Formats: sequence, C-alpha cells, structure tokens
Amino acid sequence: MAATAKRRRTNEERSASTRGKVLDATVECLIELGYAGTTTTLISERAGVSRGAQLHHFPTKAELVAAAVEHLASRLGQDLQRAADALPADGDRVTAAIDLLWSRFSTPLFPAWLELWVAARTDPELAASLQPLEERLKTGIEKQTRTMFAAPRNDRADYELIALLTFYLMQGLALDRVLGHESARRRSAREAVAIDGWKRAVAVLLGGRHAFV
Repeated sequence: MAATAKRRRTNEERSASTRGKVLDATVECLIELGYAGTTTTLISERAGVSRGAQLHHFPTKAELVAAAVEHLASRLGQDLQRAADALPADGDRVTAAIDLLWSRFSTPLFPAWLELWVAARTDPELAASLQPLEERLKTGIEKQTRTMFAAPRNDRADYELIALLTFYLMQGLALDRVLGHESARRRSAREAVAIDGWKRAVAVLLGGRHAFV
C-alpha cells in the first residue's frame, strides 16, 4: 500500500507550484487588464493562493510584475529556440525566420510589456525592477535573431545588420498594432504588405544570397 500511495509533495515543490500559479495569474491580468488594473489582491484571487503566500514570494507589486514578465518571456524564448532549430537548413531560411519572428512579436505579450515601459517612466520602483530584465530580454532576442539570420560557413555578409533592422521593424509594427485605431482587417493587411516588402528588400540587400542552397 505504501508503494502505491501517492507521493506527498515536498515543501520545495509546493513552493514552486504556488510561485508558478501567481506568475501565470499576473501575466493573465497584465494582458487582460493592463498594469493599472492589475492588483495584488486580484492576482492572489485568480491564482487561488492566500495573500500571505503571495507576499512571501513577491513582497511588492513591482517585483511580482517583473518576475511574471520574465517567467513568460522565458517560456516564449524556449518556444522560439525550438522553432528556430526547426528552420530549414537550406532553402529560404531568412524568409522563414522573418515569419517566425513576427509570429512572436504579434503575441499579447508585447502590449503588456509596452504598458510596463510607460508605467515605469513615472514609477521608480517598477523601473528599477524592470531595467535588468529589459536588458536581458533585449540581449537574448537580439542574439537569437542574429543566430537565425547567420550566414553559412564564414560568410556573414550583411546578415547581422539585417537581423537588427528586422528586430526594429517587428518592434515598430507591434507598437503600431497597440496604438493604431484602424480595423483589425485593414491593420493585418497593412502588416502583411510591410512584412512581404521587407522580405523582398532582404533579397535585394543580400543579392540573392538569402537562399541557403
């Protein structure tokens, strides 16, 4: 009977589970309600944990928000890595990488992150919590972008510059998606034109070398 009994979770496992629930609930609130509408009370209710348990892990809202964004960004980063590893080893790898990057920039995470940027401008505590996270995220995304656009062998050509410009294009399109007021249909059509135009521009910049044949 002892061998078949369900194993009791350790304190570390219970703590990790509580932390995960709180972080997931925080991300959900940020996406749905924005930073101003996200409260620690609402987070603990949505996570199904006590206020004491939440405060044990995250004493302040700023620390909680920063940890939640890093939590989600880590998951998205792992997903991006897996998708990048699956890109074709030959053929039109750059075009595939552009589509992959835009699929990640157009997720609900960007609007939530944008709200945090704006809020941090006048909230010193939030700014202090987000600054190191922002630096790590930017470095990680840029590194992943350069890797996806890396040229074969030692021929790096303009791949690093194109990776950087692609990063800024994606960021600009994502920002326009948040701040624009046009219909979703018109916006999606305009985004598709911009992405397609950039793919053609990359082909010209690389003089045909973007096809890894």
